[in-house]
Amino acid sequence: MRVQISSSAYLLKSVEVGLQQTSTEQTIMTKQPNFHIIPLGGQEEVGRNMTVFEYGSDIVILDMGLQFPEEDMPGIDYVIPDTNYLKGKEGNIRGVLLSHGHLDHIGALPHLLPKLNWPTVYGCKLTLVLVRKRLEEAGLLKFFKEYEIKSEQEQLQLGNLKINFFTATHSIMDSLGVIIQTPFINVIHTGDWRYDLAPVIGKPTDFSHLAKWNTEKVPSLLMMESIGSTKEGYQISEQKVYKNVKQIIENAPGRIIIATFASMIERVGWIIDISEQLGKKVVLDGYSMKVNMEIAKKFGYLKFNEKTLIDVKRINDYPNDKIVVVCTGAQGEDRAV
Repeated sequence: MRVQISSSAYLLKSVEVGLQQTSTEQTIMTKQPNFHIIPLGGQEEVGRNMTVFEYGSDIVILDMGLQFPEEDMPGIDYVIPDTNYLKGKEGNIRGVLLSHGHLDHIGALPHLLPKLNWPTVYGCKLTLVLVRKRLEEAGLLKFFKEYEIKSEQEQLQLGNLKINFFTATHSIMDSLGVIIQTPFINVIHTGDWRYDLAPVIGKPTDFSHLAKWNTEKVPSLLMMESIGSTKEGYQISEQKVYKNVKQIIENAPGRIIIATFASMIERVGWIIDISEQLGKKVVLDGYSMKVNMEIAKKFGYLKFNEKTLIDVKRINDYPNDKIVVVCTGAQGEDRAV
């Protein structure tokens, strides 16, 4: 297959597939529409993830995320993808697929869905619940059209594109990778993922399932997250992080303050679990931290005794060595705790 790459798009043409083809097969291949992969964000940057897959007159979008501003962007709250490419093509959009519920993948939905005539959004339960919360805060929930993906075995037909899914290990539950099928190539997109065969919560990525998609008849293109790929060594297992954090919480002589991202629901969940095991109270501080934990608890993704959590105003009611504070602001973000 010949692949043309530019800074703004990947254009895949069904010209050659490296196989011996009969003249009939070649005629069929040349009649196929062009297949375009157009990243509108998330390439060579962290955040603003959004990728357009266009096959003939059918468009499927993967993620609509925001990006937090750099230090040289005073007055900017966040950055969203530029969707000018989709102007005039709104009627061709067959759906928006969401890989998971982090803001760099769902944060731009309140801004972009209205511009794109409210296409149906596909995602797992937790992802959709987090999206609904953002749309509700923006006063846009009544326009939202959604479809819940209840299993990674589920298949979708969106126009002439077939969509399959696989479990992707990440720091938030209900994370998915996506497989987009065309007659001449399968695109495997991992979304955000980490190589961890023993996660604390959830299932590991199913690599054996992925291997089945690369065949001589229909080759595959792999698109995957590359953060940290230039560093030597291996990804630390979440089990090891869990054991180290538990040891710190167990042996710390005084009050413990843990700053992290509110979107790391899985990790915050097991910090609460560890604290509960050790008879400590947990204070959650930061609006998004509280909201995310409330949602995860309400929908059964986290199970802990509600009495383990206390309001920050009651922090002095307990000895210092019985308090664990989990708050936002791990990177010194503006307006974080």
